[in-house]
Amino acid sequence: MDNSLLFKKVYGCLLGGAIGDALGGPVEHWTPEQIRETYGGNLERFVPYDRPPSHHGQFGEGERIGAYTDDTRLKHLLCKAIFHAGGKPRAGDVAHVLAEAYHHAPDAMHEGFVEEYYMKAIWGRDKVIFGGEATNGAIMANSPLGLITACRPDEAYQLGFDLAFFTDGHAKTAAAMMVAAIAEAMRPQATVDGMIEAAQAAHLRFARRREGDHWHTTQWRYDPNLKFLDEALKIARRERDVFAIRQPLIELLEWGHLFSESIHTLVVALSMFVASDGDFKQSIVGAVMYGRDKDSYASVVGALAGAFHGVDVIPPEWGQPVIEANSEVDMREYALRLSELIATDYQTANQNLNDLAALL
Repeated sequence: MDNSLLFKKVYGCLLGGAIGDALGGPVEHWTPEQIRETYGGNLERFVPYDRPPSHHGQFGEGERIGAYTDDTRLKHLLCKAIFHAGGKPRAGDVAHVLAEAYHHAPDAMHEGFVEEYYMKAIWGRDKVIFGGEATNGAIMANSPLGLITACRPDEAYQLGFDLAFFTDGHAKTAAAMMVAAIAEAMRPQATVDGMIEAAQAAHLRFARRREGDHWHTTQWRYDPNLKFLDEALKIARRERDVFAIRQPLIELLEWGHLFSESIHTLVVALSMFVASDGDFKQSIVGAVMYGRDKDSYASVVGALAGAFHGVDVIPPEWGQPVIEANSEVDMREYALRLSELIATDYQTANQNLNDLAALL
């Protein structure tokens, strides 16, 4: 299995996302000018954290180079939900994993990280998560859902939407669109434009079913994910440069007080991917140099680029430090388990198709 293209793409997705997270985490909120002044150029290497550990930051001390943040820790919990389900998880599988993580947390730091998600899982509608803000709490970590629905973007979108109970409103659809993009990236002949089109199409098909025909003919209808993504992609395709698109994107997106906003994460990640023509390193560095919630942007685009190319494209000077700094989870082992579940799902689906063909 570990020589298959499937495994390489799955492992590339997991490790690529962790790399983006670890690269951007120490300089979260820093401006490009601060980064260049401090480190002598665009950030292309891991640096220490200048702040203490926190629930939604790194857990280790600042000198642990390559440590990732809550983005990747939550992603690994979603992997556990997939393992618990033996395939595509339901909300109950996610809740089960969250409960186990909360009640068996080794310390207050681990407990505090998972608390908000766990409380939402058990309280449901009575719990307004993150004060009702449209955060990127789902999109920053949900790439494993695109892996388990590999090559099926519509099914991936639905799974991403159903399991985005960490948030609401346009943040749910932003999260679902990214899952669809990951699923499309898993195709052997995936293209940059094809991934974007698959995510948008899956969103529109589901929206038409749930909102009705009249809503889609209403002139004042407002879909912020599509509105901002369409405009941002025009910029990305015009400039074809991850650094040149920063200022136009800021002018387009800099609204609201919440730095970890879901539309920013969706739009910045996909725009960097398009502007770099899918380049693994450039898309991540562009996201890190953007500003704001850069570890989330870089984590999302790293997962996308890793699924697109596979693990072989990841430079050792990026992969090895992250593996060594985060030994609590063996991402290679997780990738093998996910690949085996995807292969089993394929075998079952193939048998079902053969049986259906015999009925015709």
